[in-house]
Amino acid sequence: MKQVLCMTFIMIVTLAFATEHEAFTLNSAIEYALRNSITLTSLKAKIQSSRLIIHERWRELLPYVTVQYTNQDNVAIREQDMRNQSLLCTMQYDIFTSRKSFIAYSISELESLLAIEEYNIEKNAIILKTKKAYFDLQKKKKAMDIYNLLLESLALQKQIITAQQRLGMATELELIQVDGKIAEAQYNSITAQNDYANALSDFANMLGIEPSKIAMADPLYNAVGYESLPSKERLIALALKQRNELKKSHYTVIKTQKEYELARYYYMPKIQIFASYGYTGDQFPMNKQTWNVGISVTSALFGNTVNASQSYGKKDNGNITASDNNASLQVYNTPEFLRNIVDTETAYTQATLTHEQLKRSIATDVSKAYDSLTESTKKVEIAQQRVLLLEKQAHIENERVRLGDITRYDVLKTLVELSQARLQLQSAITDVFIGIALLENAVGLSQESLCKGAP
Repeated sequence: MKQVLCMTFIMIVTLAFATEHEAFTLNSAIEYALRNSITLTSLKAKIQSSRLIIHERWRELLPYVTVQYTNQDNVAIREQDMRNQSLLCTMQYDIFTSRKSFIAYSISELESLLAIEEYNIEKNAIILKTKKAYFDLQKKKKAMDIYNLLLESLALQKQIITAQQRLGMATELELIQVDGKIAEAQYNSITAQNDYANALSDFANMLGIEPSKIAMADPLYNAVGYESLPSKERLIALALKQRNELKKSHYTVIKTQKEYELARYYYMPKIQIFASYGYTGDQFPMNKQTWNVGISVTSALFGNTVNASQSYGKKDNGNITASDNNASLQVYNTPEFLRNIVDTETAYTQATLTHEQLKRSIATDVSKAYDSLTESTKKVEIAQQRVLLLEKQAHIENERVRLGDITRYDVLKTLVELSQARLQLQSAITDVFIGIALLENAVGLSQESLCKGAP
């Protein structure tokens, strides 16, 4: 598909603020929004917690060592007292877990990656929301300027009509007409000021700061040229690589697959070796050496748990040889194994289908945002042409009034239409900036990546 011009004359914000305060820029707004977001703070804590879980899962791959000291002192009536103490070091290590420990470790890593992607998704959503609110606030501020400019033009017309009335060249009706237009413009100006004040308060609440900290710059828009956008197909391909939602979905598919694998191979055995070494005795220091080594096998079958173990050791400085064999069966103690298989299989299937559906949804989002941006760009061009036309029309009608071809009321109507056209142009410009933000969000790229042409 042929490349479509990103904007033949996209409008860029030129900040002009004539006070001693520094203008409140879009980057400042985004910084405040991210810094004061409660949701992002919670997600940061979740990321930290997920990393600690990885450490916990890593610990399960290492042997468990226990050092235990025991002191028993039994005093009997009419019997011999019994005193004994021991110091034992015991070690247990899973030499075979059917990869369950490694799978659990990899799942914890995936959960950490999921937490990071959740943070990035929320961060992008906050940035997009802040951009929309910022551009809308600038539109409302520009609307006040447009109405003030209309009031100045109408006041000038009133001065002309008043002077002409003294000379008998204008009627009382023309003066009433201009007063009516001025009153209407004053009402619109007050409404625009209230809209801006309310929007400024909402914007400050969203950023988590006081409205007094926001010194919005006067938005003066100048036409500039931009390089062409990449084709829609390339932007879709980039979105399928960059979007955090798709990365999160991919990690979810892998995670549910591993969980399904764990549930499906629940019956695989776990083999553990254990050993102990220490001293016992009824005196101090303890003088009887003891040691023991063994192996145990644990498995599950149809909801039952089977355990078998064998150990061999020496006690009392080798004078006593101990050999133990043990087997146990816990009858139907894990009936949830079937439910776990069904649940994890369903979760894996759902995650796979969701991932494929998300790809199609992302492609649709990029396509819609792309088309909307090109439409908004064309809308700006049309609105700008209408403003230029009405400006020329107002100038021509002023000359025609002097020649007596038309009435002064026709000029008043044209000035009102001109102010409405300027408002429409301002709205179209805002739509372009919001369209850029939406396309950036849909593709998963920064604003600079789009404005500089093909990445």
